[in-house]
Amino acid sequence: MVNRWKEGFSLGGLGGLPFAGKSGFGAYLHHVPDNGKLLILFAPHVGIEADGRVGVLQRDGQSSISTACGAAVGAYKALQEKKTSPPDPLLVLEALKEDDADLFDPQIQKIVELLAPRLDGIEDSANSLAFVTYQMYAIIRELLDACINQTADLYDYASEVAVVGGVMINRRKGGDFFQPLSFETCRKGEPPVDLFQETFGPRPDLRPILGSEDAAL
Repeated sequence: MVNRWKEGFSLGGLGGLPFAGKSGFGAYLHHVPDNGKLLILFAPHVGIEADGRVGVLQRDGQSSISTACGAAVGAYKALQEKKTSPPDPLLVLEALKEDDADLFDPQIQKIVELLAPRLDGIEDSANSLAFVTYQMYAIIRELLDACINQTADLYDYASEVAVVGGVMINRRKGGDFFQPLSFETCRKGEPPVDLFQETFGPRPDLRPILGSEDAAL
């Protein structure tokens, strides 16, 4: 994206959450050219190992595997230890070192806080870490929607806002994938325009992964 448009502005932190907040979003607006438009791309990431395990990855230059996304897995493990989510025997969680789940980190604290109420139904999912990853996507989307909707002078800086969301899938071999999940554009005084199917085709059916219609995004 930076190669194409020459400039990027990062709002993100651990887990891909826009920890820059409304103040950071306001700073982002100050980079928009006159009569320009905003393009916001967001995506939590998840690793998939060569053997199909979700939530871990052997990174380049390393001989051992590690969790990916470490922040999301760490937050989920913290909730497991607090017994605020159904018990999960997933061995991937053992790849997380104890100090990686240290809740002294304020960003991890926030992820734990936001993730906790979203784990209902995880026991019915096909894969708990895939479930957590999609919940991270939903959390980021809600936070960005709040930034957009609560920025009163947004359209003083931008004539249009486009928001593309999905999940980045990191793989040891064969390159990374991006799974698109949403694409909308917004103009002042107009309802959002959904461009997903026109751009990407039919929406993915996440019910087999998430386990129920209620858990669907």
